Formats: sequence, structure tokens, C-alpha cells
Amino acid sequence: MGSDRSAAGQPTVGLRLTLALVGALACACAPDDGAAGLPTECAEAEARVGELVCAHRLSGAAEWQRLSRPTEAIDQRRISRYFVPAIDAARLPTMVVNINAYELHYQVLTEAFAERFAGLTPREYIALITDPNKRELFAGSLIEFVDGRFAFAVWDDETPAGTPDCATFSRVYQALNQAMSWVTLAITPANSYQREVLRSCALPVYDPPPPVAYEAYTVATAFGYVRRRTLAQLKDAALSDALSWQDVVVAEAAPLDIEPVVAGVVTGSRQGELSHLNVRSAARGTPNCYSFNAYQALAAWEGKLVKLSCGDGKLGIEAATIEQAEAWWTSFRPKPLNVPTPDLAHQALAELTSLETAQASARRTNVARYGAKGANLATLYQRIDQAYQLPGFLVPFFYYRRFIETTRWKSPSAVEETFLQTLERWLAEPSFVSDAAVRRAKLAALREGIEAAGCDAQLVSSLVKEIERVFGSAQTMVRFRSSSNAEDALGFSGAGLYSSTSACAADSSDSDESGPSRCDAKQKSERTICRALTRVWASTWNFKAFEERAWYGIDQHRVAMGVLVNARTADERANIVAFSGNPNQADDPRYLVNAQLGELAVVAAEPGVFPERVLLTIVAGEVSEILRARGSTELPAGEHVLDDAQLKALGRTLSAIVSVYPVDDAQVGDRVLLDTEWKLTQQGQLIIKQVRPFLLH
Repeated sequence: MGSDRSAAGQPTVGLRLTLALVGALACACAPDDGAAGLPTECAEAEARVGELVCAHRLSGAAEWQRLSRPTEAIDQRRISRYFVPAIDAARLPTMVVNINAYELHYQVLTEAFAERFAGLTPREYIALITDPNKRELFAGSLIEFVDGRFAFAVWDDETPAGTPDCATFSRVYQALNQAMSWVTLAITPANSYQREVLRSCALPVYDPPPPVAYEAYTVATAFGYVRRRTLAQLKDAALSDALSWQDVVVAEAAPLDIEPVVAGVVTGSRQGELSHLNVRSAARGTPNCYSFNAYQALAAWEGKLVKLSCGDGKLGIEAATIEQAEAWWTSFRPKPLNVPTPDLAHQALAELTSLETAQASARRTNVARYGAKGANLATLYQRIDQAYQLPGFLVPFFYYRRFIETTRWKSPSAVEETFLQTLERWLAEPSFVSDAAVRRAKLAALREGIEAAGCDAQLVSSLVKEIERVFGSAQTMVRFRSSSNAEDALGFSGAGLYSSTSACAADSSDSDESGPSRCDAKQKSERTICRALTRVWASTWNFKAFEERAWYGIDQHRVAMGVLVNARTADERANIVAFSGNPNQADDPRYLVNAQLGELAVVAAEPGVFPERVLLTIVAGEVSEILRARGSTELPAGEHVLDDAQLKALGRTLSAIVSVYPVDDAQVGDRVLLDTEWKLTQQGQLIIKQVRPFLLH
């Protein structure tokens, strides 16, 4: 699952089932959730979406049949899902989900209850049901076993600290016992930590031994390098993000999900048929299976290129050739995308308001010279009130290209050459192209080398003068932001792939190299222009950026990096991401606004830290209705990051932007939103700092 701003190209979290059963689900025999004393959410959702979504209480086997579905697991007959409130303020009551209409818990929240969970990202959803400190709902599977027993599993974060205690298990048990009062329920442990806790609980437990040593969930074949991971390693964001579409993951036990796109998965414990990992793999058609003790049994294959087959009856693994793997990878990836050919000859720095943006051809030229982020912002700023702008200027691709063409370093192979020569050599090496682990290590060394290199003194002097001219003083802290030709485009957002950092021109002009910064005494080290330039340039070769481009078939030779230099806003009251529509629900025209307190990130936030989420109804350019779907986790209940007046101003301004901002290269039938980033300053002024087109699928 990915963050709402994570890299594009990840397959959707799940697929809506189109079973013939669905047509019969809304019949008069649906569970009566409007009965006295019962919640009404399921009945209201059914009226809203036109199909049976869930039931708060089941009175017998016939209702269970309608809400569950058969499973191919050898020891199980039928399965479904449930939610149980974990806190008194939970947005949903206890419910059994109609799995025939909603295959994933995540779909129930974002589709059937979109008003309450607007814009919920997959990563936020996982925290919402598993983070012991932020959990709002318990979620898991309901299982009817072939021997007639019924049991439920409680999903957690698969750590000792996150394992429910006896009181928590009892809370879920009591809630589901009321919902399923016609059967005798037991708890089936979801992992070894739960098994240990449940030994001391006075609760019914059904923990059958695995009936098989192997089980296939998606029967398929793939090629990739074997990467063995423990559950702890899969939860480590850095290690998880290091996985590639060229990797076959062998997991110690079955996680709920593996967020990056991978070639195939083998888990050492059985998977829930309804896990996100299972559904993702099925949606991609990539092999996914359980094999007893796989983590230890496949240790000899670690790091080796293999052909993996999750067959009907057995796991197959054998050595593969790079030619076989590359042929399969080509068929696996999306259709290749082209990025604008960079203009590497243009040398002029350009203020945002000085570029020619009237014609589409001029806007394309700007992207080819300065990158999409800077060109997009120049296009926007020339069409809106100056009050919403940050002063800034652009550094073209020319200087990045000259840097990598002329700056020499000693590469990991001890060859002294330019950065460009190194890159061209690596891009021609089969091991670099085909092995993500090799790429990860070499790209890390490259970035370190770029950041340690010096800069052209004349360029630094020119940037000092431009900062003084545009911002009025060399002691004004500014932001150096990525602006490449492989981001912020209609078909490739590239959100979160590259790096930004602060810079102080005065630190580059003084006679020493020691801090603090002359622009901000709180910065204990200097923030020189060379430091900022090389950090942004180096981020062109962030591993995640390389992998995202490779997944989309973008020619790495054509990628270039410009720099957008903006004023820095310090101590802002809020960070905001706003869409001119709802990217999670194509038929919802309301604007989706995510806002977080102060300088806390809206995207890539700490686990369990969620922004305020609001939907704005726009009529004739004005906000006619405000729906507060969720508050910020960093504020007490009832307090808001943005008040109604600020939300109305934001909605009005974004609506005006939609009416004037040109979207180039959209095809007939494309549905395009604007994805925008804002800040609310200490003075209460809204500032827009980024705009990119977002293609709805």
C-alpha cells in the first residue's frame, strides 16, 4: 500500500469483485439493521451505494451465507471480514462485512463509508487497525471451518508490543459474540505472539495445526532475486522501500502487506485469503504462496536470480538466466513512458514571473530547460494573485549536466572518472540493470560522492547575487527544491522521489566553514549553496527515484535535474495538500484537503500521525459545504488545523486556480485534477508552493 503521495505506478490496493451474487444481495431478506437498539450505519450505507455492505447482527446461517464466500483453504469452508470499535469515538460500530461486494476492509472504509474516511491512504488504514497507540478499529477475518467451528482472527502489527492483551481479545470477542450470537465463536491466533498471550486468557481458542505444508494463493511464475526478510525487516521503512519489482520476497511469516511492487512472494506461514498481500498479488497476477519453514528452507537461494513458480500443488524454484528474467520483467512492467528531452544548452537563470508561459509550446520549452516543478509553478504564479506566491527563480539543467560531465571522483571500483562516465558505465552493466541490491549500493556511493564534491565558484557567485536580487538579502534562508523532467507530469507524478534542502547565501560568502548559519542561528552548521545544489542534484539518483523511473520504463539517460529556489517559510501554522476533486473516489467532485499542524509533514508522516481531512463542496467557485472527515491526531478532539474561514478561502482560491491553470497533453476523455501543496503562514496567509496535474484512473 502506498502513501497518498507515494510514488506512482503501484497497483491499486484491491479489486472490486464482480460476482453474480451481488445482484441478489439487496433483496428484502437482508439483515434488519434498523431494528430497535441496533446501529443504522449498514442500512444507511446500503441505501447510499445500492448494495448490501454489512450487517451489525446476523440471526442465522442464511445471513452468514449472504455475507461470506467459499474459500479454497483446505481446512476452511467460508470466510468474511469484520470491524469492531477499538475506542469509544470510533467512526464505525461493530459490523460483519459483505465480502462479496467489498473484498478489502480498506474498500469498505473508503467506498461504502467515504464520508467518514475520505482520502484514507492504505498506510494510514494499516495504522488505524494495527497501531496499538492509534488503533481506532479492530479488524480481521471471520472463518467457518470445515468441521463446523467458527472463529475470528484479530490483526495486529505482529510485534510483542502490539499484541492484544486478554482484555483486548475479550472486547472483540464480546462484540462479535453479540453480532454472531447463533454460533459458538472462538479466537484463532494470527501469529505466535498472540498464541502466547491467549494461553493465559479465559477465552475459547481454536488453533488447529497447519493442515498442509504448502498452499498457493496466486498460481503463477515470475523471475527475480531472492530477498529473505523477517517480519521486523518488512516493517522497517528503509528496508521495505529497498525492495524492487525485480525481487522475489521470502518472508519469515505472512505480513498483512508488502507495499512495494515485487515479482513474487513466498511466506513461511499461511496467509489470510483476505490479506492485502494476497489481494495485491492476485491483482498483479504475480506468484504468491505459503511453504512451511520457507525462510530457512530457501536460505541457500538468498541473493540469487531464480525462476519462482507457485504451482497448484508445489513450490518450484530454480536458477534463471538474466535473459529469461529480463524478458519476464519487460512483460510485467507498464508500457514505457517518455520524459521531455532536456535542453542542456540553456544557461540563463530565470525568475518565476519572467518566463514565457502563454503558449503550450513555451510551457513545454520551460519544462525542457528547468524541469516540471519550476515550470508548473511559473505557469501558475503568472495567473494568480501575488499574495498567494513565494518569490523564486529557476536554475536550468545546464549546470547539473556540466557538473556530472566534468566533476571527477573515484568510483567504488576505484576508477577515477566523471560522474557521467560512471553512470553510463553502470547503466550498461547487466548486474546494475538487473539487480536491485547492486543498484542500491552503487547509487548510495554515487550520491555520497556528488554531495562531497565541490561546486563551480562562478555558479555559486551567480546564485548568491540572484538570491540577493530576488529575496533582498544574502541572509534570507531559501529552499532549493528538485525540478526534474521526470516528475510533476500528467502521466508521472514522481511525488516524494527527490530531495529539497535549505540554503543560505551568506554562508557561502563568509570567510569560514563553521556554523551556525548566518541566516538562521538555530542551524548549528552552515547551509551553503554548494551543499544545497549537490544535495538536490544527488537526489536524482535516489534509489526510490531510480526504481520508480525504471518501473515505468523511463530512459535513465534522459533524466536531468534543475533547481527551484523559493523563499523558505519558517514556523508556519499549517502544511496543506489539496486536490481539486477526490483522488480516491472518481465520482466525487468535492475538493479533498489534508492539513497538518505547524511544520509537521502531511506526506511521509511518522507512523500513527494523521492529518486533518476535509471535503469541500464547491458551487459557483465558493465553498457551500464543509465536511470534516477526520481531525488531526496532533490536536484535541473538536479542535481544527484550519478553521471554516480558512477552508473557504482555500476552496475559493483553488477553484479560481482550476479555471486558469492550463493542463497540457491531456487526451480526450482524461479526467484531470490539480494536486496542490500549500502553507498557512504565521500571519494567516495561504501560500501555494506546488501544483501538478493528477490523472484520475
